[in-house]
Amino acid sequence: MKVALVFVVACSGGGVPPTTGSGSGTPPATSGPCEGARAKVEQLYRTEAEAKEPKHVDGAVADNTQMVMIDCAKEPAKVAACINSISTIAELEAKCLRPIDDEGTEGTELK
Repeated sequence: MKVALVFVVACSGGGVPPTTGSGSGTPPATSGPCEGARAKVEQLYRTEAEAKEPKHVDGAVADNTQMVMIDCAKEPAKVAACINSISTIAELEAKCLRPIDDEGTEGTELK
């Protein structure tokens, strides 16, 4: 009987409030320098995807934009200013983002 009582108490999760949110796994949109640069990033990636991946435009734009927004969130003022100064994806990835190595992991920090 004691074992059953301990089990019920341990599994009840009492005192832990439920979480709220959209459940989408992506952070909510916020205002700020990164969100101000989002439209430009989306437009640049959309142009590239329409030329290179016409069947996967929306997915490519969403994935690449999310990657940029993650980098931007780490240094918003610096990355957003950089985004506003470039005009191509090549410039964006070379000048504004952390490099990704051959294994697909982030490289060194921007200086």
